[in-house]
Amino acid sequence: MENVMNLHAMLNHFRAASKVIDIDWQKAANSVGLTQAELHTLWIVYFDGRASITTIANHGLWDRSTVMQVVKRLKDKGLVTVEKDNNDLRVSYVILTEEGKIRQMSTANAEFGSLYFIQQLREKDREGFNKFMSFIIEFNKTYHGEDFVEWVDKTANDFEEDFDSILAKKIEN
Repeated sequence: MENVMNLHAMLNHFRAASKVIDIDWQKAANSVGLTQAELHTLWIVYFDGRASITTIANHGLWDRSTVMQVVKRLKDKGLVTVEKDNNDLRVSYVILTEEGKIRQMSTANAEFGSLYFIQQLREKDREGFNKFMSFIIEFNKTYHGEDFVEWVDKTANDFEEDFDSILAKKIEN
């Protein structure tokens, strides 16, 4: 009986936490006239420069058919273009347009109440936070693979460098 109660509590607490994060993410997307999936796709393409439908599906944790629908909407909004691979016409690459870059980057400073809360917890208990993050990373390695975790880590580092560069340019101007 205890295992069932623990499972019940764990599932509901994880779902509730993910809902808060999803709502924050959706608010950021809505602020620029997009859905959460559209915004997530723009960020994936931003980090990869150009991304195949399969790459977007893998990084976004979606089916390819979902990505095709999202990319079609983004293309209709003029935020991405789609190019065929010259060597393999079965492969299509998604590339941000200038308007897509503007929309995507305009959400870089979006308000995420959940992120603020997490940062406060991290400051209070850095060791506990690091253990929790290790758990999340190990969980994602198990269920989404090493490639996914490596991509998240790489893009987080890339964004930090890009964001620092953007801030430096704003300060200069």
